[in-house]
Amino acid sequence: MRKGPKSAAVLAVMVITVFALYYYLVNKVERSSPEVETTAIQDVLLRNLETDYPATVREVIKYYNEIMSCYYSESPTDEELKDLADKALELYDTELVNFQSEEMYLADLKTEIAGFASSGTVLSHVALSSSTAVDYFTYNGRECAQIRCIYTMRQKTSMMTIKEIYVLRKDDNGRWKILGWTPAEDETTE
Repeated sequence: MRKGPKSAAVLAVMVITVFALYYYLVNKVERSSPEVETTAIQDVLLRNLETDYPATVREVIKYYNEIMSCYYSESPTDEELKDLADKALELYDTELVNFQSEEMYLADLKTEIAGFASSGTVLSHVALSSSTAVDYFTYNGRECAQIRCIYTMRQKTSMMTIKEIYVLRKDDNGRWKILGWTPAEDETTE
């Protein structure tokens, strides 16, 4: 039997057909599987802070604000609220965590969220300073930083702006942790 251009052409057509069939089947399976949409709360809770901890001061506060948006703009279940609070506590410096028990923190959080809900207050917008606006300093031999954040709250038809300054400190693992926050002096307006 003689091998020549015809047998090479037949082999090439067969290989192309196999690849085309494989491509069709793979894409058909992908298209037929429905995409699962996650809620804002689920997106926040899916982040594993052990392996994916925010690397910068700005990213820590950005993630913290995502948690706060879930508190005040979503309707978390009791279990979701506890999980969100646990995520927030992971961002806090040990000094802040030790300030109050986890149970007391969660109880205070529920009271605050209920107060917001009963007054019709919603966190409508968060504006975080740029990464170049982070002020770095050393305090008691530890690396610290502060960053400003502006919250716009809507209460029925009125708007209120709250400006906060967050203070963060690097822990022993080099992670920025929230040490505390304070209203920016004379900057909160209604």
